[in-house]
Amino acid sequence: MKLSVAERGWKNNGLIDTSRFLREFRQNIWKIVLAGVIAGAVAYPLISLMPKQYVSTATVLIKAQQDNVLPFSPVEAYDSTRNGYYETQYALMQSRIVLEQAIKQLGLAQNPQFTGEKAGGAPQSEQQRLDNVLKTLLKHLSINSVRTTHLATVSYESTSAQLSADIANGVARAFIDYSAGQKRLKTRRAAADNQQKLRALRAQIKQQKEAIDRYLAQEGLLVFRGIDGFETGQLDIATSRLADAVQRRVSAQSLYHEARTGSGRSLSTVISLPAVSGPGQMQDLRNAMTQAKRSLYELRKSYGPGHMKILAAQAQVQAIEEQTRQALKEQENGLRQQYQAAQADENNYRNQLEQQKRDFRNLALKREGYNDLKLELDQTQALYKTLYQRTQEQALSVSDSDADAVLYDPAVPAVLSAKPDKRFLLLMSVILALLLASLYYIIRAARGSAVDTASQLPEHFNLEPLGEIPHFSGVNSHEQLRHKIVSDPLNRDTIHSIRSLIMLNPKKLQVITITSAGQGEGRTLLASLLANSFSFDQKTLLIDMDFFNREGLSGELNAPQVPGVADVLCGSKSVDEVLVQLDDRLDFLPGGNVLVSSQLMLSSDRLQPLIETLRTRYQRIIIDAAAVSQGPDVQLINAVTDGLILVLKAGVIPVKPVIAALEKVANGHSVVIGGVLNQVEIREGETKTRGRVRAANSPGFPGMVERS
Repeated sequence: MKLSVAERGWKNNGLIDTSRFLREFRQNIWKIVLAGVIAGAVAYPLISLMPKQYVSTATVLIKAQQDNVLPFSPVEAYDSTRNGYYETQYALMQSRIVLEQAIKQLGLAQNPQFTGEKAGGAPQSEQQRLDNVLKTLLKHLSINSVRTTHLATVSYESTSAQLSADIANGVARAFIDYSAGQKRLKTRRAAADNQQKLRALRAQIKQQKEAIDRYLAQEGLLVFRGIDGFETGQLDIATSRLADAVQRRVSAQSLYHEARTGSGRSLSTVISLPAVSGPGQMQDLRNAMTQAKRSLYELRKSYGPGHMKILAAQAQVQAIEEQTRQALKEQENGLRQQYQAAQADENNYRNQLEQQKRDFRNLALKREGYNDLKLELDQTQALYKTLYQRTQEQALSVSDSDADAVLYDPAVPAVLSAKPDKRFLLLMSVILALLLASLYYIIRAARGSAVDTASQLPEHFNLEPLGEIPHFSGVNSHEQLRHKIVSDPLNRDTIHSIRSLIMLNPKKLQVITITSAGQGEGRTLLASLLANSFSFDQKTLLIDMDFFNREGLSGELNAPQVPGVADVLCGSKSVDEVLVQLDDRLDFLPGGNVLVSSQLMLSSDRLQPLIETLRTRYQRIIIDAAAVSQGPDVQLINAVTDGLILVLKAGVIPVKPVIAALEKVANGHSVVIGGVLNQVEIREGETKTRGRVRAANSPGFPGMVERS
């Protein structure tokens, strides 16, 4: 089974044909070269006038850690390991406050080149000058980070190499000074805040001391080695004295018990005790007792018991014993009194100790109140000491604040200009012109895949080219256009060539439909001209079946309101009643009065008999049908005709809508004879016979395919 016209058109349209682009390029190569030359000639003086621009770059090192200048921590610390630290520094370098500081340091606000002030112009305010300088500075200033490093580059572009270097270094130094100044400012503010806090702490310490003094006076407390130092000392003394009293009482008690004579001991035993024999009187009595007993012992050796000397000696011994007993009694009374006195002292000291213990226990509650006040005072004094030390550190830090960045590599005036590269710009201008010119001709060749010449019909649609109708400028009506074509032998031969191709077709093409993909493409003109051509030697009928256009073929032939084919299809008129004779061999069947839908008329049972009747009366029948896009009318008409000619407007209708139209009309039973291109632009130097298709060159019409 053969491919349909539409299927072949789709197949061919899917291919990219580069030959036409190459052909267009070869034909216009000299124009493209001329465009490049003209572009170079125009660009050269403009590029030559461009001033040289110098770029100087200063490199700033962002510190990863603070310098250890002072042994104590600064007020403002930073952690370079945090995300975004370096990006923040880079952003601060181009902040408004840093740039304004650089502008003031460099004196750019007085430079008319930056402020934009003109001689004789209105004076600008200080803020206006600063804003204008800032805009100019930002336009030519660039700050970038060096990847994977802690470096940032500050570059400035200017027509002056020295000014470019000065501004790059000025911006870098302004950032460094600003960061150091911010540190100093924060340190001063912190020191001032700490001084205020110190004054408040001193007043608080004074109040707390006064509160302690009032508490001590109110509670009658003394601070001696602590709040309980005095009581503790007194308690120690009382304890020591009690111990001494107990010792004295025990000693006195022991002596008293030893000196007691009523315990059944002999006088000699009692007097020999150390506690008794100690005093001098007892020693004398013991000595006298010893001498008296020795004398009595000697006398007994010489005298008998009754001798006067013996008796006198015995009497003396008894007298000494009586005297000793009396002394012992007195001594015992003395020891008893001494023991009683020691016992009274012990009891007294014991009572004092118990009283001091009770007083000490009562002191514990007062000590807690004092300790609370003392603790608050100690904490306040410790805070004051710390704050005072920090204030002294900040006083030293004010003068030694270090910046967070260093101008590592200052900018120097550039020797060579950075731009413009005039040779490169000139070359790029020429290349761009060549590219644009080439692109123009490529686009013109491809221009939306529209058809410009009849020779493109086989390429895009696999459609036989029957001919071209040229475009005439200044023609406003179909009558004038028809006259232009008929009066010119070359244009007239174009229509006759189409007639010849139809007659040479091996198919019997008695009834021919003229249609188009869209409206206003020239199908009415072609139907009229082709009918006139066939009427030269054949009985021809021209039928207006374009029921959508009341001013179409019927209007041109002055029969817009007369009955016609519509009335015949509706059964209200016969053919002979509506037939209009134009000349001896050419008749015209107007469109008539359309009272119902054209689809109802064309799909009725009267269309086929009507065409068959007309076939018997005319050798050639030309039908002007509506456009394919207007509805299925052409498909209904195509079912009863022998062939169809598609009229296309050159350079307007894209390929895809035409292929879609061919797909619709190819579903009928008639042959798609070919296509005629209307309003073709004839370029200077080309002949009007370019669009003619000679029958001798198309034997058998291989491009004309009947739907199988």
